[in-house]
Amino acid sequence: MNADGARSIAVIDFRRRGMLLGWHPANATWTGLETPPRWVHGVALIRGTPPNICLYAADGRLSLQIGAERHVLDAHGPRVRCARALTSLWLRRRFWIEGADGAVAYGHTYWPGGGSDFFVWLARRAADPAWRERAAREWSNGVEAAALRSA
Repeated sequence: MNADGARSIAVIDFRRRGMLLGWHPANATWTGLETPPRWVHGVALIRGTPPNICLYAADGRLSLQIGAERHVLDAHGPRVRCARALTSLWLRRRFWIEGADGAVAYGHTYWPGGGSDFFVWLARRAADPAWRERAAREWSNGVEAAALRSA
């Protein structure tokens, strides 16, 4: 990460795992990195239409950023869920972030593709408080891109 105010966080792209990106939390945008860094701090889902989504760690905190909204995923943070949607005869999936009070902070219904599913991947990992703490610590320090690619 850069030390100045316009910091960029090195992350991998979930779909194109060979591609490293600079995630800009201030405005939820990204840029391609010409010179790949050795260490990365998270995983981004870059889509053709906004919002882009990034799960990254900085300063010992794991954050999930969806557009301008940022959610800290600590052990007591919001629940991240993904399930098949009943209204579509179980063909579509629904992803949502649920606060401690049960209110939905973000929701997205989508048709699952044939490849790896970012939302399922995220919900499964985020369900484990120990994983949240470990990822916050390890990703803040930086991990090799190959380690995140294989995860």
